[in-house]
Amino acid sequence: MKKGTLVMGRMLKCLGLIMVALVLVLGAGGEADAKKKKKKYKLTDEETAMFDKWQVKPKKRQKTVKDLRKKPKFVGAIKCNGSCHDPYYQAWTKSPHGGTFELLKAGVRKEAKVRVKLDPEKDYTTTPLCLRCHTTGYKQRGGFKPAGTKSKKGKDKSSKIDPDEPNLEQVGCEMCHSVAGGSQFRAVMKSSKGDFTKTETEKYGQRWDYANVCTRCHTHPNTPFLPSVHDKYKFNYEERKLKVHKIADFWSEDNADQKLEKVDDRAKQQGQTEKTPLIIEDFQIKDGKLKFKKGTKPYNSKKKTFNYKKG
Repeated sequence: MKKGTLVMGRMLKCLGLIMVALVLVLGAGGEADAKKKKKKYKLTDEETAMFDKWQVKPKKRQKTVKDLRKKPKFVGAIKCNGSCHDPYYQAWTKSPHGGTFELLKAGVRKEAKVRVKLDPEKDYTTTPLCLRCHTTGYKQRGGFKPAGTKSKKGKDKSSKIDPDEPNLEQVGCEMCHSVAGGSQFRAVMKSSKGDFTKTETEKYGQRWDYANVCTRCHTHPNTPFLPSVHDKYKFNYEERKLKVHKIADFWSEDNADQKLEKVDDRAKQQGQTEKTPLIIEDFQIKDGKLKFKKGTKPYNSKKKTFNYKKG
């Protein structure tokens, strides 16, 4: 009898331990499930009105608003390809902007390099001064990272380059169309299915001051290709823009549905960036690294404000 009681006690003890373990496991599982559900965003009246206008389904609103509230970052021209702007992407790859990285390689465009006293046999594909204007988003969130870029733990963080699909390593869409990368206004474009106004995308970092943004590189004091060196470096915006989007030859049966239906309507609108152009980033090379000068960025990520030119 005594032995049976002892066995029974051990069994109850084991059952008790099992129950405790189950509680702990289920409790942890509950916490894991809670994490999986993630944060639920409460939409502002402005966001709700915007989604109502675009007839965004309730299930998609949380994902979209999450993307809209993240810090802007560069995502690359490939994101614009495929089901959105394929003719534009294909035309861009054949444009001067679609091959800017190649110009940095040794032996390429020798005469021009000699003219501005650059070594024509030197590889400039990792030179900060050149990368600022020959790639997309260099030294900014999500932007191009040259070969040899490593994390603090020594992991390779350099941008992957696919010769068949130009991306961040060239001067892509976001260098002209965005303030600090297109991650946010891409969400607007997708949600609205192209039916957006200039003002709506400006709130999320798209810019429309194209003649101004071109000065970011073409007439920046840090470029060696100045008019004072040769007349060919005089920048004429109206002439140059004709070389950017030669899309007529890139329409096909596969991308015919990507024609921008609202582009004429938007052309009649005037965005804030057209009324008051944004400031242009200024930078310097210090200890071999590119540093943006304080107060010269068109977007303040901490304050989430845009900086316009005065006067």
